[in-house]
Amino acid sequence: MSSLALMRWLEATPERYDAGMRLVTFGRVDRLHEALAAAVPEGARVLEVGCGTGAVTRRLVARGAQVTALDQSPEMLEQARRRLADAPGAPPAWLEQTAAEIDTLPEAAFDAVVMSLCLSEMSRDERSYVLRTALDRLRPGGSLLAADEVIARRPDRRILHALLRGPQWLLGWLIAGSVSQPVPDLAAEVAAAGYGVRRETRWLAGSLALVQAERVS
Repeated sequence: MSSLALMRWLEATPERYDAGMRLVTFGRVDRLHEALAAAVPEGARVLEVGCGTGAVTRRLVARGAQVTALDQSPEMLEQARRRLADAPGAPPAWLEQTAAEIDTLPEAAFDAVVMSLCLSEMSRDERSYVLRTALDRLRPGGSLLAADEVIARRPDRRILHALLRGPQWLLGWLIAGSVSQPVPDLAAEVAAAGYGVRRETRWLAGSLALVQAERVS
């Protein structure tokens, strides 16, 4: 699911979702998806939270991953199912549920948890709960790959990002009635949830981040 300004409108029209995401991320979303999938070990058991239309899911399956993919939108899940209908590899297990409901899944059952552009749709308390609950779903040594819109560290890049995204934020407000908020410090929130943060990569003037972390015990 998208965490960006036009998320609600894009999710209401999932057939246009991928093109819309390329537009609002200035083409960086494909690079983000590739980096997410590449960071997951081949053949891993993966829990994908907020799978959207299955762009990351298809890449994970291509790497031989055994994927449990969930999204709260039935329309997005239907798009994802169609996208992967002819994909080689093990078909994903599709779950229509919210991120908060991953507490129903078995503990220590996954080698990796992937979250793409969904945490910024949550409050800080919700993010904390989902991250801590996801930690329990990981086996010891398992990986978290979390990618989202964040606040750039450098003031000049914050200004540049605001100028670039200003028209999109305005359009999102006019279409959807609200806009999402970037995560202030994604790496810090991941660490506070109990993970060992290993790496953070940023794109789009520092406003898109991929945090790689692991369960250390």
